[in-house]
Amino acid sequence: MSKHITRIMILAVGLFGLTLGVASAVNAQVMVIASDNSPINEIELRELRSLYKGRLTRLRGQSVVPLNTAPGSTDRRAFLDQMMEQNELDYVGYWHVRRYSGQGVPPEEVGTHDELFDKLRKNNGLIGYIWIEPGKKPDLPTGLKIIKVK
Repeated sequence: MSKHITRIMILAVGLFGLTLGVASAVNAQVMVIASDNSPINEIELRELRSLYKGRLTRLRGQSVVPLNTAPGSTDRRAFLDQMMEQNELDYVGYWHVRRYSGQGVPPEEVGTHDELFDKLRKNNGLIGYIWIEPGKKPDLPTGLKIIKVK
């Protein structure tokens, strides 16, 4: 087999794998989560976006504080893409402007799922998110629930 044909085959296999990866990311789901004791059971997408942009602090009479996962994490990339319709650079830039103009600070960041779960369980007013692989069910620890996004 010639080097040219071998290169074409390697490129084709690589592109096929890349396509599968993109399809998996598109089919993956971001789940919004909170404490079982949280009075919030559902949230409209526009409300979720407003919470994560610092424009909303109360939801149906309840104080709600959003938590972010670490920059660069799969959870955060999927959340920003699917829920916020932004990329990391745009989201961080948005918060730099708000902070500089005295209009608030970005949501607190957590480094791991365990840290996120622990904070959510301890405070009914917090809300967070996780990314779930395609075809998998969320495996939430006791004390947490999924918030329906409308």
